[in-house]
Formats: sequence, C-alpha cells, structure tokens
Amino acid sequence: MSGRLFFYGVLMGEVAPPPVRLLLAGLGPGRGASAQGDLFAVDEPLGAHPAMVAGKGRVRGIVHDAGSVDLAALDLFEGDAYARRPIRVTAEDGETIEAEAYLWLGATTDLEPIPDGDFARWLRASGKPAIGG
Repeated sequence: MSGRLFFYGVLMGEVAPPPVRLLLAGLGPGRGASAQGDLFAVDEPLGAHPAMVAGKGRVRGIVHDAGSVDLAALDLFEGDAYARRPIRVTAEDGETIEAEAYLWLGATTDLEPIPDGDFARWLRASGKPAIGG
C-alpha cells in the first residue's frame, strides 16, 4: 500500500453523502489531483457513482494520506465491481504521487461517459444523487 488514496467520486468529501462520510473517519489531509484514465457514470436506482478505467483522458479527484482510515470498510463499500489498485496521480502543484484508487472492473459500453473527468460536476449538472445517501 502506498499510504495514499485517490478518490474521484462518492468518497470525495464534497460528494460523499453523510453515511459515506462516516467511512472516511481517520483519513489524512487531501489535495486536488488528477489521474490518467476515462470516467463514466453508473446510474442506478439508489443513486449514481463513477467508474474509472484505464484510458487517455484525465480524471479529477483528491489524493489523501490514508491515515488510519478503515480500508476493509472502504473495500466493502466499493464491492466487487471495483478493485483498489496502485496508480500515479498528479497533484495540482505538479507533484507526481503514487496512490491507490478504486478502478472499475466491469464493461463501460452501456455507461454514460464523463468527458471532462469530473464526477462532482456531472452530479451537479445531472441533478442526480450520489449513491450511499
């Protein structure tokens, strides 16, 4: 484990519904960052969540020190559709950082692309709630 986590969706503080924020207890400081990849919206009856896969685009998010966050609880929340994998992210100040991110394991053919890689912006524009609320 790198000691850092990159969140780009429902686990970001500005997006996380109150019940999800409880999972983030113990998380260290965060700062804006981006990672190479493509982002899609998974729209389900209980809310929307993003799916990041390898690609040529940029995905916007936040990189955090893992602190004492309960990784097992985060893994359980993310479920079998995601796997926590090491990636390289670029902080807003240009620093390259090794972190882990939850990457989507499923197909993306029926998912809505988020071309600008910003799930928070997509939620605001779509008016859809984030899953977990």
